[in-house]
Amino acid sequence: MNADKDSLRIIITGGSSGIGEAVAFEMAKSGHRFYLTGRNEERLQKIVTELQSLGCDAYFGVGDVSDEKVAEQMFAEVKQKLGGVDVLLANAGVGHFGNLEDLSLDQYDAQFNTNVRGVFLWLKMVLPLMKGQNSGQVIVTSSNLGLKTSARCSLYAATKHAVQAMVWCLRDELKGTGVKAATINPGSVDTPWFDGKDVDRSKMLSSVDIASAVRLIIDQNESSDIDHILLTPGKN
Repeated sequence: MNADKDSLRIIITGGSSGIGEAVAFEMAKSGHRFYLTGRNEERLQKIVTELQSLGCDAYFGVGDVSDEKVAEQMFAEVKQKLGGVDVLLANAGVGHFGNLEDLSLDQYDAQFNTNVRGVFLWLKMVLPLMKGQNSGQVIVTSSNLGLKTSARCSLYAATKHAVQAMVWCLRDELKGTGVKAATINPGSVDTPWFDGKDVDRSKMLSSVDIASAVRLIIDQNESSDIDHILLTPGKN
């Protein structure tokens, strides 16, 4: 998107904490309009209230991004309240880690439903509108594991490779439309995602790091089309 454009209509899935929340507040500095989705109504209400206090038009929807009926209901609200969409950050994600044989079918379903099906549903809904207006920016929160693999990450990495391929194919489909698609590919990020897990968070990326990179994609000039941004922790 062009940074000089008027207020943008931004959808953020997984907007109740972490990266989604950080992106909302980063973009709020420029007074854009927001629709956030998530499963935690209390958190969403708090964030939307804060965005409104900053002078932003902001709304939220509660539900599972991979549930077709719920997603369609939320998208209907987006069109009603925002009048359309200029930016989609498909950010909602689930991760379960361990040796492949120790992971369950429930963990498989949870990850593929949210990380892949959810992205597909929201892309499928926003793309016709964006193509119709000949402008728009899609950003999918992928991972460094969408570009490589690692032990104990088999299913999670598989979902991120899937959305990476989805977006790369989409980029070819979008040529000549004025609509852009990109992924953000961070390593481990210090967010509530890691709450209760026995991991060292001191050397992780911050959600603000990711929000800054997302802003770079949204604010890029019309003459550029960022493919993906890979972020790795600066502390070794």
